Amino acid sequence: MLLKILITIFNIVMQDDNAVEDSIKHSITKNGFPEKIVRLPFKPVYQSCKSHETSLTAVLKNMEAEEIFGKIEGDFIEFRSPQTLRRQTEKPAGKKPLDLSGLQGGTESDLMKAAREHMANMTPEQKEEIQKKVDEMTPEQKANLIKMVSQQFNPIPPETK
Repeated sequence: MLLKILITIFNIVMQDDNAVEDSIKHSITKNGFPEKIVRLPFKPVYQSCKSHETSLTAVLKNMEAEEIFGKIEGDFIEFRSPQTLRRQTEKPAGKKPLDLSGLQGGTESDLMKAAREHMANMTPEQKEEIQKKVDEMTPEQKANLIKMVSQQFNPIPPETK
């Protein structure tokens, strides 16, 4: 009798895990997974796990067995397939450069805002690649980069050029 109760409880727990997993799979598939990296908002996924009395960690771990890799990234959970993992390692970081031309004469906070917006659309691998590139720069190259950026925000008046 105890064994039947334990099996019933186990099945209920597994159904709850599966309900959350099925919901996530439906959402990410609808948004282009596995061809694309898909981000879902953290809070609703977490709330679903909580309402189904299951652990988000357990759900993500179960999905790894199906080659769906979920990683919490700030306010989102990013889902990747093996093909998007491979594709990201093959691509150079940053498909398009940060365009500062519209910020001419702006304040430094404009630069920070633009950088934050641009970085929000980058994958962790792209951010890592940029960090590597900066780490590999010589002090002179870093100084030139800082000078170039500061000139974008504090342009030299035409009469002093």
